Amino acid sequence: MSKDNSRLIKTICISGSSAVISYLINFFLTSFISENVGIEAYSFVSIAKTAVSYAQIITVALTTFIVRYISINYHQKQMEKARAYYSSSIVACVLLSGGIYLVILALLPRLEYIINIPDNLIYPVKILFLLVFFNFILTTLITPLNSGAFIKNRLDISGILKIISYLTDAGVLILVFSIATPSIWVVGLGSVTASLVLATGTFIMKQKLVPELKFEKKLVSFRCVKDMMSNGIWQSVNSLGNVLNSGLDLIVSNLMLSGTETGQIAVVKTIGTMFSMLYQVVNQPFQPKMLKVYSTGDKKAFFKELTKTMKMCGFFSNVAFAGFVALGWAYFKLWLPSQNTDVLYVLGVITVFGSITEGVAQPLYYVNTLTLKKKIPCFVTVGSGLLNTLSMYLLLKYTDWGVYVIVLTTAVIMTCVNFFFNPIYCAKCLRLHPLSLYPVIGRHILSVVIMIGIFKAMTLAYMPSSWITLIAYAMLMCVAGFFVHVIVMTNMSEKHRIKAKIVKMINKNAK
Repeated sequence: MSKDNSRLIKTICISGSSAVISYLINFFLTSFISENVGIEAYSFVSIAKTAVSYAQIITVALTTFIVRYISINYHQKQMEKARAYYSSSIVACVLLSGGIYLVILALLPRLEYIINIPDNLIYPVKILFLLVFFNFILTTLITPLNSGAFIKNRLDISGILKIISYLTDAGVLILVFSIATPSIWVVGLGSVTASLVLATGTFIMKQKLVPELKFEKKLVSFRCVKDMMSNGIWQSVNSLGNVLNSGLDLIVSNLMLSGTETGQIAVVKTIGTMFSMLYQVVNQPFQPKMLKVYSTGDKKAFFKELTKTMKMCGFFSNVAFAGFVALGWAYFKLWLPSQNTDVLYVLGVITVFGSITEGVAQPLYYVNTLTLKKKIPCFVTVGSGLLNTLSMYLLLKYTDWGVYVIVLTTAVIMTCVNFFFNPIYCAKCLRLHPLSLYPVIGRHILSVVIMIGIFKAMTLAYMPSSWITLIAYAMLMCVAGFFVHVIVMTNMSEKHRIKAKIVKMINKNAK
């Protein structure tokens, strides 16, 4: 196995482990708060995090292209320019995130007049918001430091640092909840502590990997910030569209539905968050290689790298979605036995339905970043977001579909965008035939349909009734899904190569 492939697998495994730890924290945290404080209280944890996504609409204009500009100049041996972008981005991140935090401090005293907060939760919610937004500042400041991991293709180290930070988060939550009365503000405290650990580790990593990349006050340049933000402004517009598509779910629920229904939406959105994290776990390790290949200008090699990433992301999203369709009801029954399992299951399936197209299309988003072609995707995202918000409001007002509307409109619209627009526009950016990516997408959809059929047949024969049997079923489905995906997604020569690698691995372990 080549060094690049070995590191890629290592990075995916480490990033996957960090995602599992993050999932377990959310898993136990959601259950603990819902059962001990109430599902309505848990909704404010998600609302606070959603509010951060609104602030990120501003900062993402800067942070999206920081790593790209630093890394490309580094690879092209233009070290002074790389240091100029690095130094300028640090100053810009401090000023931008600090300004946003001052605005939050001004709004916080009247928070109960902005969103509906029960009287007994006003002060815990305000403290939660204060901590969550401070955590937002920390994560923004880390962005320039991540350039070291991208430049040296050592996202495996970043994954290890994330694992340490998640364990820190868990440790803080366990300690405080064991000695104090359960309250939702503790969630923010855990996040802040974890981010402090992550920031420290990321700085040390940057110093070790690229010590020549230093902050130099004399190199701080408004032109560098302008370069990054002039392209990044379209990412801000895109983020606004994403907020309209899914970031308003909890706010609309808070204002138009009951507290219990808002809590149900908050719970199922944790599943959607885990799916999104899964895409990042698989997709991000490929990005340094994609960036490096793109820098060479070899279009054929880049297309090969892109389709390989699509197939990998597609496998994980397909197994996750088909597995959730088959096991989701048992999952909710075991996880939150006091809640309405049927409603949570239907909401959950609708929430992650978009993963059918989003998983395989995830690498295409990075192509827009590399090619600096963000304008049209942003208009499409904002347009779809406005349509989503309007549809959500009208359906809530004039139908009796209730809580299902919140997730249904997003699922339908985003599925259409990822299937009809993103592949064609990505091909246009790469100057390829408009339908060049659809063979991969078509096979991907066939793969998930077959998986759903097989997995549902398994649960019809026996529905897991304990965590042990559910985990065992999930593992069997992963194995079955792997063979289905390989058979459907690969050509004959690729099948022979995979078979040879598996045989070689088995023979090596047998010795």
